This record gives sequence, structure tokens and C-alpha cells, in this order.
Amino acid sequence: MFVFRYYLFIGCMALTLSALGSTLFAYDVSQDLDDFLSAGRLKDGEVFFEKQAAIGSTKDETQVALGIIRFLQAIEYLGQSGYQHGLLNHRVQAIPMLRMPVPSNPNPKPLSYEGLREIVAEFQTKLKAAEATLAEVPTESVFLKFYIGRTKLDLDGDEAFAANETLWRIFFNLNRGLATGGFGINGTPNDDDAPDAAFQSGAEAFYVGVDGTDVHWLRGYCHFLMAVCDGALAYDERELFERCGQLFFPNIESPFKITKEATNPALGIFDMGVLLDSVAAIHLIDFKLVDAERMKSARQHLLSMIEQSRLQWERALAETDNDHEWLPNPKQTGVLNMPVQSNIILGWKAVLDELESLLEGKKLLPLVRDNVFLSNDTRARAQPIGINVKKFFDEPTDFDLILAIQGTGVEQYVEPGRVSDSRTWQELTRVFRGDFFGFAVWFN
Repeated sequence: MFVFRYYLFIGCMALTLSALGSTLFAYDVSQDLDDFLSAGRLKDGEVFFEKQAAIGSTKDETQVALGIIRFLQAIEYLGQSGYQHGLLNHRVQAIPMLRMPVPSNPNPKPLSYEGLREIVAEFQTKLKAAEATLAEVPTESVFLKFYIGRTKLDLDGDEAFAANETLWRIFFNLNRGLATGGFGINGTPNDDDAPDAAFQSGAEAFYVGVDGTDVHWLRGYCHFLMAVCDGALAYDERELFERCGQLFFPNIESPFKITKEATNPALGIFDMGVLLDSVAAIHLIDFKLVDAERMKSARQHLLSMIEQSRLQWERALAETDNDHEWLPNPKQTGVLNMPVQSNIILGWKAVLDELESLLEGKKLLPLVRDNVFLSNDTRARAQPIGINVKKFFDEPTDFDLILAIQGTGVEQYVEPGRVSDSRTWQELTRVFRGDFFGFAVWFN
């Protein structure tokens, strides 16, 4: 009997010490995340949070932190790859989704077409890891502080951090309208490497309260970017790269000598070489299909993006707190200081419905030749026809941009049915006050 009581006592003590240890040694996930991100130690942070997710008492928040770090690792990898091969950032600025403050590299390494595909594939692999990590998070009650202005990314791989190597600067480059319109930050992030002191100070103190809404938001972005990667890898773009890759990379591996000729960055698009290369690039968007499964995968990623966007607003509308919201509901104050009224949310949900109808083949994409860009269609058909987008992804063939616009290049996907016309989109987007793209980047 004594032995039984002894072991019972030891067991109770063990349980008590275990519970006490969890209380005494529980860590602040937000603080640890900030410590790693403000020092730019993404790899160390990944290792740390992997261990804490297995043993910690705050597993859900730890999993969110791990997912954020893995997403940032993907972005950092893309930036470092661009720097390594001398990405011409002043040209990329014209492409909204590729705007990153990657420093100029005076000695870029040669880039082959195979090398570029490997970069895209690895970027997608890293995104997949981030999304899979976030998919394990129950989004009902997670919360942590994410200091965007202090988060450093080593975009040039030199293990040092210039003033523009922060997550805030990447967001500012991506969407200047939203970035300067809110956050309650004084000053301006100058175009050079040194934002003014007032802005920098405010940015470093700023944080987003990451909750379940934001988990769905980030998962949606992962799916969108993975869809872009699938679309790029589904086709053979070698000829485009070897004839016109110098538009974005100064040292491409190409059999054509003319691609080695330097252009004058000061002239921008008015450089004759850039103009001719741009025209040639449009002409060369005539790709052979090499991986049909990737086009099917791209469509599924886009559908998953829509699903996550719906879930993020479902979660946002259910919130009753008001703590540094990235996506506020009509009763909350968001960190961008831009109110989101019910009509805007309803408008965005309608956009999602329209996109899903296109991706599922329930509605058809209009033909350009049917005056798709005009507010009042002047070419009315007795029986409307359009492009079945679902078939375009699920039954892909070679793609020629000019012939697709003209119509014969997508003829196999053209069929009669209900068409999503320009008037529908004008009605859907009018609530976004003339900045639909800005809201799309923000809302996902």
C-alpha cells in the first residue's frame, strides 16, 4: 500500500511540475517571431518554430509563425535569385506583381533558360511548404503580433541588410497607393535606399495583429502564386527567353549575339533596343505545351485561392475585437486606416463568384473581337459565344497570344453559353472607387 501511495505521489508531482513548467517557461510567440524577423534570421526561426510546434504549449500560434517564416523564405529566395542574376529592377517596376526592391548587381551571373525554370520551380516548392504549414492551423482563436516594418529580408544574399530590405518596402513597391494611404505612419518611403527618419521610425513600431482571417489570406496568396508558377512551367518559353530575356536579365545564356548589347537605363522604354525587344517578346508568346498537368493544377490553385478568400471574409465578419486588423470588417478599424464597408465586401464576394463561374465553365470568357473592351457592345450575336476557361486549363494545347486574341488560337474552347461581359465587371467593380487592382492586391 505504501508503494502504491509513493508512486501515486510521484505521478502527481510529475503532472504538477509539468503544468508549472509549461506556465513558467511558456514563450511569447510574437516576441520570438519578431526577434528572428528583425534580425533577418529566417532559417534559424524556421528551425526554432519547428521544434516549438512539436513541444510548445502554444502550438497554433507557433504554426502560424512557422508558416509566415516559410512564406518569407520563398520571397527572400526569389529576391536573392533575381539579385544573383542581375534582375533589371527598373524594368520589373512596370509589372505590378514583380515589384521588389532588389539591389543592382554589378557582376551578375549568367542565367540559362533551364536555370530560370529551376528558380520558378523552387519558388513554388517553398510556397507549397508555407501553405501546407498554415493549412494545419485552426483559425478560430489564433493571434500574434507581426511587425512588418522591422522584418528584414536578405534580398541580395550578403547577410547584411540595407534600408530597403524590409517587408514594408516590398509592400510599398507592390502597391504604393495603399501603402501611402494608411498605417498612420508619418513621412514617406523615398525611392532611394534610405526612407526618411519619420517614416522609418513609424514603420518599425507598426504591427499587424495576425489572426485566423489573415491565415486564410496568406494561404490564398500562396495558391495564387503557385498558380502563376504552374502556368509558367506548363509551357516551353525557351525562344522568348533566348531572344528577349535581356529585357530583365543582363547576362542571359543565348545563341544570339545581339542579346549582349547594352541598353541605356536612363532612356527606359524609349531606348530603341528595349522597344524592339518588347515588340519581339509579344510576337514570341507562342508556346508549346510541355506539361498539361500543370495547367490543371493552376486552375485548382485558383479555385483554392477563391475558397480561402471566402473563408477570410467569413472569419473577418465574425470578429468582435479590434486589434490592428489587416482586413477589418465594417465595425473595425484596420491598420491601413481605410474603412471597409459592407458594400465593398459584397462587391468582392460577387467578383469571387464571377471568377469561380469562369473557372468552372459555368460562364464563358468573352472574345476580344466581340468588343469586350467597350462599355456598350456593338456586335450583338443572336447566340452569345465565349471561351470555356475550364477547358482552357483542363484540356490545354499550345498557346499563341496573338492568335488567342484574334480568336482562332482558342477556337477549340469557344462555345455558346452565358458570357461574362464587360457590363457585368463594370457593375461589380464600381464599388471599389476606381482602384480595383489596389483592392485586389489587398483583399486577395
